[in-house]
Amino acid sequence: MAEVPGPRSPGDDVVTVACREFVELVTEHMEGTLPDRVERAIAAHLELCEPCVVYLEQMRTTAAALRGLPTPTLPDAARQRLLDVFSTVHEPAGQKGGMPERRAP
Repeated sequence: MAEVPGPRSPGDDVVTVACREFVELVTEHMEGTLPDRVERAIAAHLELCEPCVVYLEQMRTTAAALRGLPTPTLPDAARQRLLDVFSTVHEPAGQKGGMPERRAP
């Protein structure tokens, strides 16, 4: 069994992660986009917290299952209509159909 670390001094540059924080960071952890020091804190947390290990495995299983689903696509007519609306809304001011620029009061 791992030894619980003692109290840290306020000047320590150590990151710790609680269960709620892990739940908030799990997607970035799975994508590998967290800073190294946060990844190390998560690894330390997972060594001591079986419920978070189970949660991580559930998230990995769910992500793998979702990757197997077909990607939905829009019919060509719907896609073109959305692009037309987007182009109209985002035309520079002064062009036909463009939204006028907002001026500060």
